Amino acid sequence: MKRIIGSIVFITIITSGISFANPYRLQISANQSGFEAIFDAARAIDQGTLTTGIGFVYEDNHDEYKIGNVKLTLGDEILTPGLKCNLGFKGLLGEVEKDHKDGDLVAIGFLLSAAYEIPKTVSPIPLEVSASICTAPDPLCSRDSERYLETRASVGLYVVENAAIVLEYRHIKVHIDDDPKDWDMSDSAVSFGFRLGF
Repeated sequence: MKRIIGSIVFITIITSGISFANPYRLQISANQSGFEAIFDAARAIDQGTLTTGIGFVYEDNHDEYKIGNVKLTLGDEILTPGLKCNLGFKGLLGEVEKDHKDGDLVAIGFLLSAAYEIPKTVSPIPLEVSASICTAPDPLCSRDSERYLETRASVGLYVVENAAIVLEYRHIKVHIDDDPKDWDMSDSAVSFGFRLGF
C-alpha cells in the first residue's frame, strides 16, 4: 500500500515539475476549526486531461483528523460545453481521532469528480460549481482503517479571470478497526477560501 502511494507521489512530482506549463491550480480554505490546502496540475493529452495533485486537510472540531492525499485522474469535457468530469485514484495517509481513540488511515480510493462553469447566458457572474466523491472499500485500506468515504460540493465565484472565492462543503467518514473495538469517525465541515489558477 505504501509503495502504491509512493508511486502516485512520484508521478505527481515528476509530471508537475516537468510536463505542465499550464494550468496549475492552488486552493486554500479554512473554517473556525481547521484548514485545507490543495495543489493540482493538469495537462492535455490525447485521451483528455491528466490531472495530478496533492492536498492536506486538518480539522480539530469534536473529531480531529489530519489527512494528506495525492491524486491522479483522467477527465474530459462531456455532454455539454463547460461540464468536465474526472475519474481516477486518490492515495490517503493520515490520523483520525474521536473520544480519546485514535487510528491510522492508509488507503487508495476511487475518485469521481465533476465541475461545471455556469454559462454567461444563465449567470452574468462567473460561477463554477463542482462535486466529488472518493471511496475506499476494505481491500484498499490498511493499518487501522477499513473503509473511507469523502464527499464534497463547492461553488466558486470568479472575481478575476484566474482567481475565485470558494465556499465548500466537505463530509469525511472513516471506519476504524482498532482492536478490540470498531468505531467510526464522521465529520462535516463548511469552509471558505480562495482558488488561484496560473
